[in-house]
Amino acid sequence: MNLNLKRNMPADPTPDAARHVIDEYRHRAQTVTCTCGWHGSTVSADGRTSEWSRHVAENRRTTR
Repeated sequence: MNLNLKRNMPADPTPDAARHVIDEYRHRAQTVTCTCGWHGSTVSADGRTSEWSRHVAENRRTTR
């Protein structure tokens, strides 16, 4: 079973393509690659926020 999942992106990016979403997830390594190219851990130790959660929060757009 292949646990390295790759998300297919459309050839013509839409405005939503700027969102930070998982492009690739490696289950055994517990790492994720974002569509923006960021790469980090999904591990959350001692109740702390994971690198991935911090990345998403830091890049979250505010809508008004």
